[in-house]
Amino acid sequence: MKNGKLIIFSAPSGSGKSTIINHLLTQNLNLAFSVSATSRAPRGTEKDGVEYYFLTPEEFRKRIANNEFLEYEEVYENRFYGTLKAPIEKQLAEGFNVVFDVDVVGGCNIKKYYGERALSVFIQPPSIEELRKRLVGRATDAPEVIESRIAKAEFELRFANKFDVIVVNDDLETAKVKAFKNNKRVLGKITRMKLKTGIFGGSFNPIHIGHLALANYLCEFEGLDELWFMVTPQNPLKQETELLDDETRLHLVKSAIQGYPKFKASDFEFHLPKPSYTIDTLDELRKAFPEREFYLIIGADNWSIFNKWKDHQRILDESQLFIYPRKGYEIEESKLPANVRLVKAPEMEISSTFIREAIKQGKDIRYFLPPHVYDEISRKL
Repeated sequence: MKNGKLIIFSAPSGSGKSTIINHLLTQNLNLAFSVSATSRAPRGTEKDGVEYYFLTPEEFRKRIANNEFLEYEEVYENRFYGTLKAPIEKQLAEGFNVVFDVDVVGGCNIKKYYGERALSVFIQPPSIEELRKRLVGRATDAPEVIESRIAKAEFELRFANKFDVIVVNDDLETAKVKAFKNNKRVLGKITRMKLKTGIFGGSFNPIHIGHLALANYLCEFEGLDELWFMVTPQNPLKQETELLDDETRLHLVKSAIQGYPKFKASDFEFHLPKPSYTIDTLDELRKAFPEREFYLIIGADNWSIFNKWKDHQRILDESQLFIYPRKGYEIEESKLPANVRLVKAPEMEISSTFIREAIKQGKDIRYFLPPHVYDEISRKL
């Protein structure tokens, strides 16, 4: 089953957002609604997990500290609202397209978190005066509340251009149709798009801040949706005795990347025949994950000997490559093939060999490694 996508709706109060969302939920778009969390007490017949996930203020703060929210806001003292990550990930894994009804700041934060997997939609009233008429026509709010909502709407309208789609709700029925068409069209486009997935192979013996900084850069500045740390079970250029065992290196990578959703630790090559060459790995990855477009990540040092790799021409013909800079290896960008890109990542000349030797010598190099990795590797070397 393919993972679902995300549709984020934001709008000033009175723009018709809830009506449009409720209409879309009745259409054949395989949608599931995102249930928010709140620290207020349930009202009337409200049930936990249906209208809201009800948490105490203390529990809400604890989950904030544990980085469990996609977005949250303390609207006033001890009154929190937010979107938990875990239920969303569960809905996506089950293949649903998840719909959010959030304020503009929350919408922007969710879009930033999920990137191209998400479609953000801003429902805009035709004018502030029309919005005022709608709020007055509801006859549910006092004049001062209406003026407060108007002031907030003027603030929220400044965010409209940060959204992928703007739907002007000058006529509710027309807006419903437009929202449906936009979601149908863009959902189809998103569904057909392949996730840009970087393959960063190495022994990671151990993983260090140089690996992580480079990977972080490639996700945030080069447009990768995900980056997989492909832990290799062996490297023909290294003696087996130099390697920590496979499971230990994989575990250290998992420890190092926890909390950043675009990173994944992969043992894919553990299950391939040995020796496993890059071309074989790429072939098997495409078979196993046809919904992904893989980008091979190599250093400038490896690019200098790339013509010696097994089936190197087929790799070039069938794959996208990112080359990151390495000291002492100059690359002429103008001579690179069209599908090979030299990235401008900051250079950090740190090697795993240096890390291991320094620890064996009793050096305190804790800032070269993620804390969990430093603690574990210090005990093993």
